[in-house]
Amino acid sequence: MWKNIKKLPLVGCLLFTLPGGVLAQEEVTAAADLKEPEILILHGEVAAPIIFPPGNVVPDHIEAFGFYHSGKYVDYISEVAPFSTFINLHWSNVDEKLAEAKRHGVKVWVELAPIFFDSQSGYTKREDYLEQWEAAKEKLKPYEDIIYALDPLDEPFYRSSMSDGEVKEYLDEIGLILMQDFPDAYRAITFTEDSVEGVLYWGTYVDWISPEGDYSGYSEYMPINYNLFGVDKYKGVNFQGGMTDLLRENVWAVWEHTGALHDAKFYIIPRAFMTENTTYGYLTEEQLITRAQQAYDHAVRNEDVIAIYPFAWPEVYASKGTLYGPRYVPEVEEEYRKIGKAIKLFRD
Repeated sequence: MWKNIKKLPLVGCLLFTLPGGVLAQEEVTAAADLKEPEILILHGEVAAPIIFPPGNVVPDHIEAFGFYHSGKYVDYISEVAPFSTFINLHWSNVDEKLAEAKRHGVKVWVELAPIFFDSQSGYTKREDYLEQWEAAKEKLKPYEDIIYALDPLDEPFYRSSMSDGEVKEYLDEIGLILMQDFPDAYRAITFTEDSVEGVLYWGTYVDWISPEGDYSGYSEYMPINYNLFGVDKYKGVNFQGGMTDLLRENVWAVWEHTGALHDAKFYIIPRAFMTENTTYGYLTEEQLITRAQQAYDHAVRNEDVIAIYPFAWPEVYASKGTLYGPRYVPEVEEEYRKIGKAIKLFRD
């Protein structure tokens, strides 16, 4: 009966199910009603923490939670590990970060842009990408069991100066490499709002006419050798769920007409930062807490949304002002800590 209870790395840890708890509650718990587990420490020769599950019911399909930039520095890993299932691993000091993640019992979502793309020339294809990948693979293979996702380039159509067709072709080549060498890891891509609306949705389409005579189509630029997709939407006061729905429509169209992306899953990327940057607009702590709850509730309602990936844990320096993540906004951190623990406690 405990198969869905997270095995915590605590010596002498016991778990109890209380009346009205996991076994008694049938409906999933809404974000606003999530509660943190209570911990009682029994002191003796060995301190024994007793954890009382609070009765949260998290749908089985929500399997992962972690922050963008949570692995930018090694010190961040210990901060987020108690309420994350993965950390976002930047490639710098990768050996130390991989070891630290494993020590803390969290998986890694690895950004591979420095391996495959030359940032000095506008994120174009590296001439030595195969050699770079062989060296990277040697570092990653000993930690294969904790690799949750491999990410070739964040916001590829936005960042790369290559043509949309060249980006798509190269991403598919990278996807095949990742699939061959790390078959159990998700192959993930995050798109911008503009990419979904322009490149992937309103861009160049392949036209189809169904046997019933209905006109339909799909974007020829959608990368097909991937199985985990997300789209960011940080501007304004509207939640991004509609953008995820739009991305899903495109993925479904590709699947319907080509058979590709039949196993595609999605992740939601709620805005989790405060800023005076007029590009993004100002949101209060209360609005950011609401945004966090909207993300969780959206994931609950959509079985193909398997991960919540807030942007971002620390401060992020932008051209028009710093973005301050939950690390600097205690009220927002508390909300994400509650959501993250609810997901982490019931996942292997």
